[in-house]
Amino acid sequence: MNEPLPYSNQVLTIATTRRQYAAAISATLLLLLISAAALPFGDLSLSVVKPFLPAFIAWFLFGDLLTAHLLYSQYRAIGNLSILILACTYLFTALIMIPYILTYPGVFTENGMLSAGPQTSSWLWVCWHAGFPAGIISYLLADRWEKRPVEFRRNALWAFMLTSGILILVAAAAVVTTAAHDRLPVLVQQDKFNPLTNVVIKPLMLGLNAAALVMLVGMKKGKTVLSLWLSVALLAFLMDIVVSLPAGSRYTFGWYMSRFNSLVSAFVLICAIIYEVNRLYVRLVKQQKDLVESQEELRAMNEQLTQLTNLDGLTGISNRRRFDELLDRMLQESRLKGQPFSLLLLDIDFFKLYNDRYGHQKGDLVLKKVAELIDGCLRDGKSVAARYGGEEFAVLLPCTDRAGALGMAQVILEAIQDADLLHESSLVAPRVTASIGTCTNNRGEAWGREEMIFRADSALYKSKAEGRNRATAAEEE
Repeated sequence: MNEPLPYSNQVLTIATTRRQYAAAISATLLLLLISAAALPFGDLSLSVVKPFLPAFIAWFLFGDLLTAHLLYSQYRAIGNLSILILACTYLFTALIMIPYILTYPGVFTENGMLSAGPQTSSWLWVCWHAGFPAGIISYLLADRWEKRPVEFRRNALWAFMLTSGILILVAAAAVVTTAAHDRLPVLVQQDKFNPLTNVVIKPLMLGLNAAALVMLVGMKKGKTVLSLWLSVALLAFLMDIVVSLPAGSRYTFGWYMSRFNSLVSAFVLICAIIYEVNRLYVRLVKQQKDLVESQEELRAMNEQLTQLTNLDGLTGISNRRRFDELLDRMLQESRLKGQPFSLLLLDIDFFKLYNDRYGHQKGDLVLKKVAELIDGCLRDGKSVAARYGGEEFAVLLPCTDRAGALGMAQVILEAIQDADLLHESSLVAPRVTASIGTCTNNRGEAWGREEMIFRADSALYKSKAEGRNRATAAEEE
């Protein structure tokens, strides 16, 4: 037995909500109220509206065929044989309407088509009102004993067999009620119902439909959208028979009301399914929107994480980790392309003395300013400035030879001097200055990261040894 799911992509297995219960109860009460109000006027003769029955049949066919199609679609999705039986039940009630309207007296011909007799359409009405509850009972029994869904490759086979059975059943009903109409008991005479109809046939149909409704409510208890609104549909079908009991003939108030209830029965389930499909669509759109927003938030968080991972928290330029990654990558690219690559290492002169005199907060401001100045000198979009550690900075210069590296070092030194950052404890000048060492790989030597850093650091040490506030290039081999 299929258990209801609180949230499901399958419309028929969605658990019923309180709002749906309230809507179904309201529809039930309204249906009972209208039917009860119509009972005292059931035998009231009304005008014969010839276009009414064809219009009613057209709408009934549309509602039941659409319901059968949607139920079949659900069967293909979940493979439950019970759903296929229910789809075939609606297919039967739709198809039985075709011989019913063709053989109905006074619609297309005076006595009906297909060589129909006076009782043909009446007995087809009996087949119609017996077939629907019989199909519901079959659906309930199949659902109770069904242990597993039909294998996907056998879906079409089962659908073909049951659909063929329905076509044969409808054809057999049409043949029997037309070819053997003279042998069938008389139900209607001159548009008036025979006592057999009201005393035997309709009560039997009433009992069969009531039994199906009791089984449906008792076994399913309206726990799913399907079972809840199928109960309302079956109740409307039952009221079709109830309001026709006082009607003594065709085209009375009770006769018209019974058709109205039949139409309600045909459309109530399809309306519920369409509503649930629309609700699922709205929920899907909302989930898609939430997913897009979550992806945007995740992207922003990833970007923030990337910044936290790759950027120095104080200066905002690349950190040591990012420097190591870029140095390895740029060295490899320079070797593959046969292009020069240069590295600059920069150290702020006497920075410890600066911190001792002005404090670490002022020292942090100097570090940020120097980083900004270095980054501002790099305008080619390829060079990268990084904080190497403490008061040391590094600059990666792809496609730059030894002369170009020295030229860039000189530009950076001049930018720092022009900033005129006061440093009264410096032993070089009364302002902040820096020393730079450069290293260039001109010939695509297979130097690794450590070799490049070692050579640049040696050049930096030489700049310091020669008096600071200068740039020195590592010796070429």
